[in-house]
Amino acid sequence: MSCFKNCNPITFDTSFIRHDMSVIYLLLSLSILVAIIFFIAFIISVKKGQYDDSYTPSVRILFDDELINNNQKTNN
Repeated sequence: MSCFKNCNPITFDTSFIRHDMSVIYLLLSLSILVAIIFFIAFIISVKKGQYDDSYTPSVRILFDDELINNNQKTNN
């Protein structure tokens, strides 16, 4: 029991912590920065042709005959 009377209570120095919403401001700023970086990366990849469809035209030639035959049957 005497230890509790003689021991100093633990105190934390919280003077360096701001008690407003500084963490929310920091996270909001970081999330906007990350969103801008992803948007810029998306714009660059679109300009470089990353999302151009090079597969469909090569496959379309395989189905052209079927489209022509169907059109001829409907016209006759």
